[in-house]
Amino acid sequence: MAEMGLCYGSEYQLLRFLGHHREELEALIQNSTGVFEPIQWLDYPYDNDRKSGDGELTGIECFKNLKQYNEIQKKWKEFWPQGGSSMNWDGIFILNGVWCFVEAKANEKEAFQRCKAKSIESRRQIDRAMDFTKQWLGVDNKINWRRTNCYQLANRLAFAAFCNKICHIPVKLLYVGFVNGYGIHSVKSVEDWESIWRTEFETLGLPESVLRGILYHIYPNCVR
Repeated sequence: MAEMGLCYGSEYQLLRFLGHHREELEALIQNSTGVFEPIQWLDYPYDNDRKSGDGELTGIECFKNLKQYNEIQKKWKEFWPQGGSSMNWDGIFILNGVWCFVEAKANEKEAFQRCKAKSIESRRQIDRAMDFTKQWLGVDNKINWRRTNCYQLANRLAFAAFCNKICHIPVKLLYVGFVNGYGIHSVKSVEDWESIWRTEFETLGLPESVLRGILYHIYPNCVR
């Protein structure tokens, strides 16, 4: 196989591990979740308008084949703004009947993102969703998650709250932090990634204990 040149980044590394090191990736997932059952990965759609030829699964699209999808869609419109871009999932799999949504990161900058919603109504709807999420997690703080630089983690947690609490669909989040996966801008160790996530949790006022059983982390090393 021809060399692909200098290919770095979370998307490349996730596809690399799915294609060439899947047993290692799945063992990490199973060890993190404590569930040692077969992992069923969802295929993504084709998209001829993209250079890769592949599309994305965003928001609740992965639930389209569920018989209750129309009801899910109605509730989603009430819960989350429909304008702008929705959550883009790096990967989705089902493990022992639980839907698991993957966020892959290869450098620190990817972990810290801000809300780009422009309209007042969208911001208000996001704030309501974030408040609902805090209640679901049992967290009582006055931090406006939308205004922090940890907005992506906050909206992923909101998605989990929506699925679990409102739609009664069992959903977990899996964050994949690639070590040595972005050239000179790489995160160099598991300890460095753990420090980054502690900073995010502190920014959102989240004790790590409330995320157990909801949010999982694995740290594949891209260089051997």
